[in-house]
Amino acid sequence: PRLALALLLVAPCALLWVATLQPLGSSVRQPARRILLPSPLQHPGQHLPRCAASATRRSTLPALSLLAGSTLLNTRPSRAKDSPEGKPRSVPGLGEPDEDGYRMFTRPYGASASGGMRAISQGKGNFPPYKFLVPDGWIQKAVSVADPSGPETDTRFTNPEEGDLLVSLPPVFTFVDDEEIVDTVTIDEIADPMKMLSVFAPQALGIGIEEDGDDVIDYKVVEKDGLKYYNYEVRPHSLVSATVYKGHVYVLAVKASISQWGRAKKKLKAIADSFEIVKS
Repeated sequence: PRLALALLLVAPCALLWVATLQPLGSSVRQPARRILLPSPLQHPGQHLPRCAASATRRSTLPALSLLAGSTLLNTRPSRAKDSPEGKPRSVPGLGEPDEDGYRMFTRPYGASASGGMRAISQGKGNFPPYKFLVPDGWIQKAVSVADPSGPETDTRFTNPEEGDLLVSLPPVFTFVDDEEIVDTVTIDEIADPMKMLSVFAPQALGIGIEEDGDDVIDYKVVEKDGLKYYNYEVRPHSLVSATVYKGHVYVLAVKASISQWGRAKKKLKAIADSFEIVKS
C-alpha cells in the first residue's frame, strides 16, 4: 500500500517532466510544448497535486523576476528640456540663436510664471517684461521664494564653465515711499549709482557694497529707448545692470569665478549690456 501511494503522488510530476522532453534520437528540433497547469484561483473546484502546485510556484517566481528585470531595463529617463550640448530648449520666451549663438530671452508677460521663472506681482498690477541675451550653452535654473539670493529673484541662467546670472525685482518701496510718484519715478530720481548699488548688492551679488565705491571697478549711466540704466563692474568679477520702470525695480547681475571670467568675459559683458525693459 505504501508503494502504491508513493507512485500515485509521484506519477503526475513524472508525466509533466516526460511531456517536456524531446524524443531521444530525433535530429529535428521540436517546437517547445506549452503546458498549462490549472490554477486553483481559476477553477475553485479543482486542486493541484502538491508537487505540481510546488512546481507552479517555483516556475512562477523566476518568471516574475525576469518580467521585473525586463521592465527595469526598458525603463528610460524622461527627456530633458535641454539638449546634450546644453542649449536651452522649451524655455518660454527664449528666441532662436543669432549668428553668434546668442538667444534673446524675453520674460513672458504677466505675473503667471512658467519654466524657471516664478510668479510675482509687486506694487500695482503686473510688472512689464524684460529681456537679455543668453549665450549658447546656458540653461535656465528653477527659482522659488526660498532662493538663496532672496525672494525677489525672478529668473536664473547658468553655465558651469562661464558663470551665472539672475534677475532680481526688489520692491520699489525700498527706495521710494511716496505713492504719488512711484509709478513715474526713474532710477536717477531715486538715488545716485553708488547708493543704489549698496542697497540691492547684498541680495543680487551676495556681498555688501559700500557707498564709497571701493569695490566698484567702473560704472556708467546709459539710456535705452528713453529709459536710464545704471551699469556696474564690481570686484572680483561681477556685472550689474539696473533700472526702474512704472514702479518696478529691475536688477540683472552676472557673476563669474576667476577661471570663468577668463574664458567668457566677452559673453558676460554682452549679457549685461543687452539687459532692457520691454516698454509698453
